[in-house]
Amino acid sequence: MALVKRTYRSPRRQAQAASTRRDIAAAARRLFVADGYGATTMQAIAGEAGVAVQTVYASFGTKRAILFALLDQIVTDADFARLEEETRAAEGDPRGELKARLAFGSRLYAGAGDLIRVAQTAASVEPDLAAMVREGESRRRRATAALVHSWRRAGALRHDLDEREAVDLVWALVGPDVFRLFVVERGWSRKRLEQWQFETLERQLLR
Repeated sequence: MALVKRTYRSPRRQAQAASTRRDIAAAARRLFVADGYGATTMQAIAGEAGVAVQTVYASFGTKRAILFALLDQIVTDADFARLEEETRAAEGDPRGELKARLAFGSRLYAGAGDLIRVAQTAASVEPDLAAMVREGESRRRRATAALVHSWRRAGALRHDLDEREAVDLVWALVGPDVFRLFVVERGWSRKRLEQWQFETLERQLLR
């Protein structure tokens, strides 16, 4: 009877590997933001993280994979679960649902606006990344369309407003570019922007 060699995974070693991976991702993010995605090398990431370049390759494989991992994490970091909980609690209350969506957008762009800009810039030279950015915007628009359609079904949307136009308004005003212009460039507080967005969209969309 042949003996099957069992692989032993040390919890301590797994924890160390996860910690190293987080350190590498954080170092890459700092360099992507400071120097640009294109100018950042795997060697530079290794130096910033304080590890050998072979460790960076072993952990992620490619620079693109590091950026993808960072982008995958941003929705979790913005507490998407909280958005789902608040949306369920506000079901049937369009104004409550809108406030929950605005608060999530504010958390997301405050925590990841710099990384989103890196991705948008890098997308011009990375076809796979460009596709990921387009898909991200498509998902955001589909979620917006579903929300607005629920308002129409509930009779909360203004009767004189085309539903597609309503989706355009929410999708545009709750996007990363508006957050950057008002909060980053003009120094508005997040709460002030959320209030302006709410008042504007309530006035334009809801009965």
